Amino acid sequence: MNVIGKTKIFKNDKGYTTSISNKKEDGSYENMYLGVSFKKGLNEVANGTNINITNGFLTFWKDKNGLAHPKVVIMGYQLENEGDVNIIEGYDKDDLPF
Repeated sequence: MNVIGKTKIFKNDKGYTTSISNKKEDGSYENMYLGVSFKKGLNEVANGTNINITNGFLTFWKDKNGLAHPKVVIMGYQLENEGDVNIIEGYDKDDLPF
């Protein structure tokens, strides 16, 4: 599944994440965090950076118990507020960061 669009990237000692939200009937939101990885060679971003994903896809990884966890792989992006471009178009399975 291709992934494009605006998101905020969070960084900690375990790596990168982003989140998706679900608005509940009472008007409150609940969040789910997704792991994020960047294509090798892309400049990685600081915690709290807003980006526009121009080329990415959804995949998953399995933990030691075999439970699948979704992950977004970013192949190209633009910094949201600075207009800087860091795009790599096209990829093949040998270029994937995992």
